[in-house]
Amino acid sequence: MSLSTGSMLDAIASELQEFERRLRETVHDDIGPMSEAMEHIVHAGGKRLRPALVMLSGLLGKPDIDRLYNLAMGIEFIHTATLIHDDLIDDAETRRGLATIHAMLGSDPAIIVGDYYFAKGANLCSSTGVPKINSVVSAAVMTICMGELLQLTSQRDYDQPLESYYRKIERKTAALLAASTYSGAILGGLDEPRQQAMQRYGRCLGTAFQIADDVLDYVATADQLGKPVGADLRQGTITLPLMYALKDGKVAPELRQILSDDALTDSQYEEVVRLVRDSSAVTRAERDAHDFADKARAELAAFAPSRERETLAGLCDYVVERRR
Repeated sequence: MSLSTGSMLDAIASELQEFERRLRETVHDDIGPMSEAMEHIVHAGGKRLRPALVMLSGLLGKPDIDRLYNLAMGIEFIHTATLIHDDLIDDAETRRGLATIHAMLGSDPAIIVGDYYFAKGANLCSSTGVPKINSVVSAAVMTICMGELLQLTSQRDYDQPLESYYRKIERKTAALLAASTYSGAILGGLDEPRQQAMQRYGRCLGTAFQIADDVLDYVATADQLGKPVGADLRQGTITLPLMYALKDGKVAPELRQILSDDALTDSQYEEVVRLVRDSSAVTRAERDAHDFADKARAELAAFAPSRERETLAGLCDYVVERRR
């Protein structure tokens, strides 16, 4: 089944339309070069998963809607800032089929733009006037940075334990999704047990999302991804499909022989991708993603039926069935 965030988020289509209007207006208000750089990213679109999670979690309660929009924009700016810095670290030339900020402007301007929107995101989150939200979001940003460092220091470590992989993706991806759902629930005025349920939902959803993303890096096409297939491997990032393939006796010996070379050629990278696809690794990793999506869905039992709960449940399917 092929899903899109558009179809999944029909229940809050009007809210997301207003979010986009406010997001563009906020970017447009920035000074020339800063605004132009961010407008390039904003116009590229994206899944808007994190602001959607903020909105849905908040609307499970009774939030101040203007503060909820500010929180959603703040977290989206923080997410975008992490992508700007990620692309710079990875020396990626494109994202979603468009030139990255550092490819357009250079490394130094990209660092400044990323820093600026980290700060702008934090400023918008603080405008909610809820100190607990500041703590949640700032802790998530620190966690993301630690995840990036762990990834950098474990490049081409083909024998790292599964615990290391999960520790990295919890920090790099799940942390901000958990912050999105948790802070939204806080702003919605939900009681502490339901705030915690939404935090767990976001963490499990984020883990499922990242595993599925890592699978896509091996099984999707370059057009679907908006970047080359096997891009993570080329950057030295070891993800779950390759880790499982290295435990599959059918392909492991050949994989290890290829990966023993210090510098792989394009044809060798393509052969690694083919071997991973031909192994049991993809099925195993997909099963793990579904398990985490099911754990996320189970957390929604704490809430009465509503359009928001139904949409949050649908997102559990989306994150593991998407094709880009």
